[in-house]
Formats: sequence, C-alpha cells, structure tokens
Amino acid sequence: MRVLAIVLISVVLLECFYTAECQRPRPVVRYKPNPPCRQPCNKDHPHCKPPCPKCEGGYWTPYVCSR
Repeated sequence: MRVLAIVLISVVLLECFYTAECQRPRPVVRYKPNPPCRQPCNKDHPHCKPPCPKCEGGYWTPYVCSR
C-alpha cells in the first residue's frame, strides 16, 4: 500500500511540473468588408448578381451568394 501511494504521489508531482510547448498561432482569415460572393440571400427570392449568381446553403449553413 505504501508503494502504491509513493507511485501515485510521484505521478501527480510529475504532472504538476510537466510543461507543454506552445503552438504557433494560426493565421486569422479575414474577409473583405463587402465581398460579392458572401452576401446573404433568400433561397426563394434570390437577389444574387454576377459574378456569383447562385444562392447556396442548407440546414446547417446560411444561404449566401456563390459562384
């Protein structure tokens, strides 16, 4: 029982002093303020114009104008 306690305590102490290396931050993708192809649209009455004439989306994604 004493050996088990020593092993558990040593494992806990090792975890306390373990340091993980930091990852590089991912670059943030920023969109233009008003891109023509990401405008919200209504699938019943689409208002999309060229160069993005289709109104695409679904249950889990919003409807937006696309190529």
